[in-house]
Amino acid sequence: MNLVGEKIDIESGKCREMYLPDLKSLINPYRNQKVASWGAHNFIVDSTKRPRMFRMLVQGNHFRGHVYIFLNGADLFDVYLTSIRGTIKDRTDEMGIYVDQLIDWIDRKVERIPEYVR
Repeated sequence: MNLVGEKIDIESGKCREMYLPDLKSLINPYRNQKVASWGAHNFIVDSTKRPRMFRMLVQGNHFRGHVYIFLNGADLFDVYLTSIRGTIKDRTDEMGIYVDQLIDWIDRKVERIPEYVR
């Protein structure tokens, strides 16, 4: 795994092929208000025949930059928050996170303001 402070290396990670239609439906700003609040745009998918990476540009209250999502060998997601130039600012722990935690984890790091939550 890449560490905080390093440049992200999308080639060296031990990640698996992702089924992108499911991930895209989960991270669709038109269907999910949290994702819309991040200002998520510029969605990029690994251009190989077997996609292993998903990236988006976000502009939230706490973080502005890229969010990289990988699927690791345990079928959990590794998420990296990087600057525009690719320096890692934050990441999930080494175990990864489950699909039902993905949006909330990113939201806490990018946009969530506790005072706004009812």
